[in-house]
Amino acid sequence: MTEEVTLINNHVADQTYQQAASILDETYLAQVIMAIITINVWNRIGIATQLIPG
Repeated sequence: MTEEVTLINNHVADQTYQQAASILDETYLAQVIMAIITINVWNRIGIATQLIPG
């Protein structure tokens, strides 16, 4: 699911979402998606600004 959320040229496949929804309740699924998005945006900021980890 993480890869599908972070790729901006497509959407999360229905099958992927349904599989995650079958494991996680609605609230936790939303939290997981927000965590994926947050980590991805920080990665993109780091790349765009050429930040050095550490």
